[in-house]
Amino acid sequence: MTDWRLVPIVTLILASLIGTAARSETEVGGDFRLYPFLVLEDIDLDRRHFELAVLRGKLKQDFGDRFRLEADAVLELSSPPGIGNAASIVTGGTRRYFDLEWTVIDEDDVLGVASFDRLAVRWDVPSVRVVAGRQAVTWGVNYFWPVLDLFAPFAPERIDRDYKPGVDAVRVTVPLGAFSEVEAIVAAQGEDLSDDGSAASLGRFHSGSTDFGYMIGRFHTDDVVGGFLVTDVAGTAVRGEVAYTTSGDELDALRAREEFWRVTAGLDRAIAPEVFLTFEMHWNGFGSDDPAEYRTVAESDRVRRGEVTSLARLYSGLSVSWQAHPLWSLSAAVLANWDDSSTLLQPSATWSSSDNSTVQLGLSLGFGRGLVFLEGEEEPQLGSEFGFVPVTLWGSYRLFF
Repeated sequence: MTDWRLVPIVTLILASLIGTAARSETEVGGDFRLYPFLVLEDIDLDRRHFELAVLRGKLKQDFGDRFRLEADAVLELSSPPGIGNAASIVTGGTRRYFDLEWTVIDEDDVLGVASFDRLAVRWDVPSVRVVAGRQAVTWGVNYFWPVLDLFAPFAPERIDRDYKPGVDAVRVTVPLGAFSEVEAIVAAQGEDLSDDGSAASLGRFHSGSTDFGYMIGRFHTDDVVGGFLVTDVAGTAVRGEVAYTTSGDELDALRAREEFWRVTAGLDRAIAPEVFLTFEMHWNGFGSDDPAEYRTVAESDRVRRGEVTSLARLYSGLSVSWQAHPLWSLSAAVLANWDDSSTLLQPSATWSSSDNSTVQLGLSLGFGRGLVFLEGEEEPQLGSEFGFVPVTLWGSYRLFF
C-alpha cells in the first residue's frame, strides 16, 4: 500500500534541488525547546516530574518573487508518554486531514513523534495571495479567548505562543488597501470532510485608529457569523469580538445548545514605560455554569477538536508584564472562572541568556474545589475548572538557530 505521507518528503527534496539549480533564495533555521515540569502538590501521582522537548527545523524556499515553499519539521519527545494537561501551557495540537506524523520512539518512558507542522506553497501577485497546504491560521483580535479563531486557537493558559498548530487548508487573501483585506479559507480538521470540513470568510477593514470586520462561514457542521472591533481610546487599545453559532451537532440539541453566543471584550494598556497590562472578559454560551456538566462539555467534539477551550460560561483574564531589565522580565497571568469561583495563577520570570536563547521559570497554581463525589456517582467529578490544577513548577529553555 502506498504511504502518501512520503509525498511531502519527496516534494521537499525536489523543491530543494530545483531551488538550488535555479539559484533561488533559501532560508534554513529552527529552534530547540526544553520544558521540565515538577508537581509540588502532595497528590497521588506515580511520577511528579516530567519533561517535554521539541526540535523544529524550518525551511523557506523562494522561487522568484511570486512562489514560496514553507516547511516546518518537528520532533517532539515526551517523558513519560502522554504527560497530560500540564503540557497545554506550552504546546497543543489539532486534528488534520493529512496524516503527516510518525512515531519514531515508543518506549515505556519516552515517546517520540515526528511530524510536519507546516508544509505549504504560497503564491503572491499584486491582487491576491494564495497559500495551499498545512499552515497556521489566526483569526480574532483577543488574547485569552478569541471567539472568531475557530482554527486551533491557543488555550487561555498557554504561555508559549510562538507556534500555532498548522491546519490543512487553502487560503485566498485579497488586499483592499492599507491594512484592509478579505480572506477566504477552505480547511479540513479531520478525515471526514462532511463533518470536519470548513469554509469561511473574514474581512478586515481599517479607518483612522479603528479596525473592524466580519466573519461568516460553515465550520464542521455549524453555521457561524460574527464580527470584531479594535480601536484606540485615550491610549488604550479596546478590543471586542462576537460570534453566533447555529449548531449542526445532534448532541448539542440534548444540552439545549442548538444556538449559542460567544463574546469577548478586552483592552491593552501601558501603565508605565516598562509595564504592560492586558484584560479580558469572556462569555462562552456553549459552556455550563454547573461543574457537574463539565465532563459532558469536555467530551463534546467542539472542545475535543480545540475550537472551544473553556468549560464554563463567564470568565475574566488579566496579564501584567514588567520589563525590569533589558535582559530579564517578570509577568503574571490570572484566569478567573466566575461560575465555579476557581482561579488559575501563572507567575513567571524570563531571562535572555544570550542573543539566541532564553530561560524561563514559572508556576501554575489552581485555586478552587478539586475532585468531588456527587450523590449516586461512583467516580469523582470536577468541583471546579481550575481547582483541579495541581501546584506545578515549570521551566523552559529556548534556543534559536
